[in-house]
Amino acid sequence: MRRRDRHDDDLELFELLANLEELAETARIPALLCRLLEIYGLKSVAYLGSGLTAQPGQGPYLAVTYSDDWVDHYKAQRFVDVDPAVQIGMRRMLPIDWDTFDRRDKNVRRLFGEAAEFGLGRRGISLPVHGQHGDRALVSITSDASDRDWRHVRLHYMRDFQLLALHMHQAILRLEGQRIDTASLSPRERECLLWVAEGKTAWETAVILGLSEHTVRCYLESARHKLGAANNTHAVNKAGKASLLSQLP
Repeated sequence: MRRRDRHDDDLELFELLANLEELAETARIPALLCRLLEIYGLKSVAYLGSGLTAQPGQGPYLAVTYSDDWVDHYKAQRFVDVDPAVQIGMRRMLPIDWDTFDRRDKNVRRLFGEAAEFGLGRRGISLPVHGQHGDRALVSITSDASDRDWRHVRLHYMRDFQLLALHMHQAILRLEGQRIDTASLSPRERECLLWVAEGKTAWETAVILGLSEHTVRCYLESARHKLGAANNTHAVNKAGKASLLSQLP
């Protein structure tokens, strides 16, 4: 498994998040999922969303890189009723590693055995997203990484795909016509981002605002979390697009 430079990883993640924000039509989602396969060396990526619109009787939204044969087989065998990635993942708040699933049930063992035969990969992670209006989503990724490599890459996957899953869900919500609430930043958070946008470091911002450097870093971390941003540059970009940096008193 290829080990990449952390700086290159961050640049690729920033590019992917920007692509999701700029996504103009759902027809482009399959290509974006294939790009994820390429960048992260995955076997498959799947998005499952529910409650994306207010229309009654609206079924789940599915976007996957699985083969049509596996999708047809999965549906024919009604594997959704026993699939722990779905049954557990859609109720969880935190990412779940498929290695933790209880496979004593013969139907669950059969599901994963046949999934491997169809080329889905030996290992997987599911990352839940819970929206503010009852909407939910589950992004699942699979890999054929060795035991040694998995210990390293699973943490990398967990970090990146928590952000990617959130942004993917928000992009699909937007394309499906549901309103996305803009994050609310405090005046101090906006001030700190504004000075970062001007090219100031955390230390310089602290001097300007009369705060400690630690306090400035805490405000920036809070702003990144609220905006679902990968780094300060990404946070400034998102805040600027949402006109949040112009809301200072």
